[in-house]
Amino acid sequence: MKHFFSKYSIIVIIWIVGLFASAQEETPVRSFTLKEAQEFAIENNLNISNARLDVEHAEKVIWENTSVGLPQVNSSINYNNNLNLTTSLLPAEIFGGTEGEMIEVQFGTQHNATASISASQLVFSGPYIVGLQAANIFKKSTEQSLVKKEIEIKELIAQNYYLALLAEESYIIIDSNVQNISKTLYETQKMYEKGFVEETDVDQIRVSLISLRNSLRSAQTQIEVAYKLLKYQLGINLSTEILLSENLNDVIQEINMEQTLIDPFIVNNHIDFQLLQTQEKLAQLQLKRTKSEYLPSLNAVYNNNWSAMRNQFDFFDSDETWYYSSMLGFTLNIPIFSSGSRKARVSEKRIEYEKAGNVKKLMEDGLMLENQQARSDFVSAYEKYLSEKENVIISNKILERTRIKVREGLASSLDFTQINNQYLTTESNYISAMVELLNAKIRLDKAMNRL
Repeated sequence: MKHFFSKYSIIVIIWIVGLFASAQEETPVRSFTLKEAQEFAIENNLNISNARLDVEHAEKVIWENTSVGLPQVNSSINYNNNLNLTTSLLPAEIFGGTEGEMIEVQFGTQHNATASISASQLVFSGPYIVGLQAANIFKKSTEQSLVKKEIEIKELIAQNYYLALLAEESYIIIDSNVQNISKTLYETQKMYEKGFVEETDVDQIRVSLISLRNSLRSAQTQIEVAYKLLKYQLGINLSTEILLSENLNDVIQEINMEQTLIDPFIVNNHIDFQLLQTQEKLAQLQLKRTKSEYLPSLNAVYNNNWSAMRNQFDFFDSDETWYYSSMLGFTLNIPIFSSGSRKARVSEKRIEYEKAGNVKKLMEDGLMLENQQARSDFVSAYEKYLSEKENVIISNKILERTRIKVREGLASSLDFTQINNQYLTTESNYISAMVELLNAKIRLDKAMNRL
């Protein structure tokens, strides 16, 4: 019995461990580089999914428009039960009766049925032909919109990725400063106990430490918010834990200013310009389609009919006769006069086409200006980054010298607090300059259609 319970206990332990392992497997930690995060978002972001559905919808619209000009085949079956046949009056002399009298007669049979199969074909239609061309251009427009959405989500993911790195870097800097201030407070407290400094010096440093700890808690909250925002854009459940496998310094080191600026700007490669080119083409086809309404259209119809007339409901009797007929017909529609409505529509579409051309020209000039501004912003951000980086090095040297002076009683706690605040400000400015540089590069890459 003891051996049995021993084996039972081992089984329970294994079961519990298995459950724990399963729970761990259900919530894996996802790690992302910036490129991996962008690729993941393109696959999972709902806005991108909707853009893909727009492309699929455009394909269905193309087939819907195409099928209008393809053969159409329909069939129908009609049955009438003449419960009471219509009575007609005919002159009696027709049947050898008395002149002036009328005879009541009924024509037809009680049960009538017809079955038909008809086929129609659009032979020629100018609006249909142009409509097919416009449908393909419309699909191209949705595909370009998908590309634009992907570029926008890459930019957004990069910005949020950098925002999360900024929050983490700020936390690290504040946490390191908290540790240094705590050490300085401890040393100053010992000096106060030995009578080398006043209590005010200790209190001054303690106030700074309390303020820094509050900033540390705020930085932790900012990290959580930044990660949730990034997960939202990635299309990941907010409860899923993710890690960013890059840091600001690694990303900054990959930036080569000369290489970034070397490529020439080609406006035709920009997705916004391509979209407007497509919209201009659509406007041109709309004008062409409206003009084609002046052309005649030709349709062909072919019908097969089978009719049966019975006084008894015996349509399925193979010995009875069904009467066959067929018809081939053509319909030629020739526009003659529309009181100027067609002319007005053509004028409307011509105006829309001209407007589309003007919008495209404005976009071309705007993109050129945007590219020049993005280049200028990138250069300024890079120079600012280098300047702030140097400021951090200098500020850190000043802080370390001041800390030594405080320890030796050559500087007051107020001096140290001011220098420490100056150091934190330069660190904050440095990190902000890093993120500003990265965002400036992202904007330039977008302007150069490199995302």
